Amino acid sequence: MRAVGQCPPQWAALDAEPPLFASARWLARMGDRIDGEHWWFVHQPGDGRDVGFFGSVSEDSAVSEAKNPWRLLFEPGSARSLGRPALERQAAARAAGPAPEHWFPSLVVTYPGLECFPLGPGRHSAQALDGAVAEVVAEARAAGLGSVAFLYVQPEETELSAALRRAAFLEVPTALRANLRLPGTTFEDYLASLGRDARKGVARIRRRLDRQGVTVRQLLLRDADDRLVEELVGLRMTHRAKYGRRPDAAGERSQLHTLRESFGERGRLQLAVADGRTVGFCLFLDAGGIRHAWMTGTDYADPRADGTYFEVCYHAPIEEAYRTGCRELSFSYGAEANKLERGCRLDEVASFVLPLDSAGLGPAREAAASLAGALVRPGGAAGSDTQ
Repeated sequence: MRAVGQCPPQWAALDAEPPLFASARWLARMGDRIDGEHWWFVHQPGDGRDVGFFGSVSEDSAVSEAKNPWRLLFEPGSARSLGRPALERQAAARAAGPAPEHWFPSLVVTYPGLECFPLGPGRHSAQALDGAVAEVVAEARAAGLGSVAFLYVQPEETELSAALRRAAFLEVPTALRANLRLPGTTFEDYLASLGRDARKGVARIRRRLDRQGVTVRQLLLRDADDRLVEELVGLRMTHRAKYGRRPDAAGERSQLHTLRESFGERGRLQLAVADGRTVGFCLFLDAGGIRHAWMTGTDYADPRADGTYFEVCYHAPIEEAYRTGCRELSFSYGAEANKLERGCRLDEVASFVLPLDSAGLGPAREAAASLAGALVRPGGAAGSDTQ
């Protein structure tokens, strides 16, 4: 069953307590983070092993690489390390294949939050997953789409990955996810698990913040008033400017208001405060068993903010997690060296793509083969071993 534009009532029946990113409330309020018409799929084989997927139809090849199956295969970004033979193989595959436009419109199956996993009691059943994937592909063909992509399949989803391989999807290494499983029972146990330099770094940053008169406090997002939200918007603007992104105060404000109104009890703010003003922050979203680092910002013009990033994004939320019983934090993708140094493990996240025009399958297969083992790890090494 495919529903377009509106979450079907069957979705809520798939899981009484779904992961945050797959919940109907999250998709209703945050779905627009993924452009295009939204599609919900509910596979109902009649034996109780129902499976659900959420996707969006990207209309053209201008969509960003993070959600663009053609670019992930043929124009991967700087997170990949390709030697000359692999580069030549990929270039030949790109030249031999159809133009990017032939891949679009493309059905991109992933949640707002860049995670892909099935929902429902059949999510671990090979038979149910095979049927669900086949239905998704059949619906895409019937709609005249150019490709289907399951993007950012989480490493725990081994059954889904196997089903996609059986359905002839091509596997593309996409990102390294950084999660921290808290060791022991106290923050001191966490510190003991770090290397000597990292432990000294925590103490050094905390001494610096103390000298600078910076304090860190925790606050549920639901309790943030409008004045604080505006401070956070300003910090987001400095963050966007530093990384070359266009200013979008309205978008940041809208996202924060949406999160506060709909998920305020799940949002945990770590605030670095100097003289009553917030100079750095990080927002974590509680998905149940895992807290996700969602957004951050720093006042780079204020020297007192120096060091606050590591305190509000790592040290303080890790310490709070021990106090509140959380056992795992997710720091998402990028900046792997910083995360590895702070005790995170790096797990490879793959995407699976399928051109629906048979003429594109051979070149796509060659491009996928050229990318095997090409993710860059801290220190510049490429490979697919989990560290």
